[in-house]
Amino acid sequence: MKLEIVKISKDEQYQEWLNFRERGLGASEIGTLMGVNSWKSPAELYYQKIGVIPQKQVENMPMFMGTILEQTVADIFEYWQDDEPKMIENYRKGLKQRHLYEPTGYIINPSFPHLFFSPDRLIVTKDIRVRNSTINLENVDAIAEIKTISGWSSKQWEGGIPPSYYLQLQTYMMGLGVSKGYLVVLEDGRNFKVHEYDADEEIISSIISITTEFWKRVELGREAFANGGDYDQYAPPPDGTEAYAEYLNERFSNPEDKTVASTPEIDQHILDYLDIGSQISTLEEGKREHANMIKTHMGNSSIINSEVAKVTWRPNKNGTRVFRIS
Repeated sequence: MKLEIVKISKDEQYQEWLNFRERGLGASEIGTLMGVNSWKSPAELYYQKIGVIPQKQVENMPMFMGTILEQTVADIFEYWQDDEPKMIENYRKGLKQRHLYEPTGYIINPSFPHLFFSPDRLIVTKDIRVRNSTINLENVDAIAEIKTISGWSSKQWEGGIPPSYYLQLQTYMMGLGVSKGYLVVLEDGRNFKVHEYDADEEIISSIISITTEFWKRVELGREAFANGGDYDQYAPPPDGTEAYAEYLNERFSNPEDKTVASTPEIDQHILDYLDIGSQISTLEEGKREHANMIKTHMGNSSIINSEVAKVTWRPNKNGTRVFRIS
């Protein structure tokens, strides 16, 4: 299969790079649309795509180090076989287990005109070349996506992998017509882990459906925005994520001293909010009661030897005891 590849450098052609990303959705944005991104809501992504709010591309230290270490992790993965000791042995003996190719640019698949694809590496049977702005994928066996994460982060997710990474990999497999993918993870700068996945047709079907529906909203919103119309009507509905709450605080950061009329629907939201708040208050009181019973049992001890959970009550650096159950 041959697909178009657009060569564009973020470092050397930053504005062109931003403009290109407005033409569709990248695989790293799929997690936002499927509700697994803690840092951005679908509504914020919508307003960015139609041009109401600017794209945020601020490189922080974890992002910077991830970019710097990507080539090193990719080089090591070429020697990976089963586990770390075997990989080290292969590396010392110069026994590569696979060949990786880095596609420098964005791959375009006409079957998904609203998406573009930029996998970190392709696992190939032999070297492939880009000719006449097309890339031949006939010799591609799998996708390899490279991540550097902290051990703390990996413990937050089942299997140690954030769902957004899994969705990103599935999107690449879909776009490039590949049935296998690897998430290659360097954890805490020293633990090397490889997660192998097959293409999940159910997930891929959801990705197609959700991104297609979202992009229709973007197209309608762009037209309304360009013509001075009501582009808010096409935005994704509000959700309960912290990302959406932060987005609202930022978008409406200049309040006016005026009153707006309620509606029956908003009145119901107000009642539900109060009801949930009352339930939370009752639950929090019950939680404190159980904690106090446990603390009374512990006294001056710092740990409970329990088979059901790890219970600690230790002083922090300020000398205040902190109670935790995990």
